[in-house]
Amino acid sequence: MEASPEGGQTRGRSRWFRENSADTRAPGGPEPRVYEVAFSRVWDQLLTYAGRRWWWTLAHRDEDLGLISVRCVFPLLRWADDLTIWVALDSNGLTRVEAFSRARRRDFDLGMNRRRIRRMLKSLDRALGPRARLPESARGGDARDTPGET
Repeated sequence: MEASPEGGQTRGRSRWFRENSADTRAPGGPEPRVYEVAFSRVWDQLLTYAGRRWWWTLAHRDEDLGLISVRCVFPLLRWADDLTIWVALDSNGLTRVEAFSRARRRDFDLGMNRRRIRRMLKSLDRALGPRARLPESARGGDARDTPGET
């Protein structure tokens, strides 16, 4: 960890009080996933995962756009967050998963959004099998293939 001039940490837990979102498309965010698995299998696994989570409500899904929107509530404090998941095929025919999670009415999230995305992606990795995922460095993709961009 680096120390800031004020004596605090610039990364780690101090970030929990400055950030209220997590994005796989942002530098330093959770790593997006690329799979050598059919789109439909990844899509179904994500819907199954969202359906099994307590306090998650599926707000919207559109398979044609590859978009899943979920409302997540932290039960202890009743904090609500929005989670958006994009699933798309890239130019190489690989299935790419990206996610964005943001706190609705808070300036900080105590790291919940980052953990939520990481847990979801790790669960997806396990469900699809160890050989399904390609690391970003091995893929060498194109930035234009990123889902969720406008």
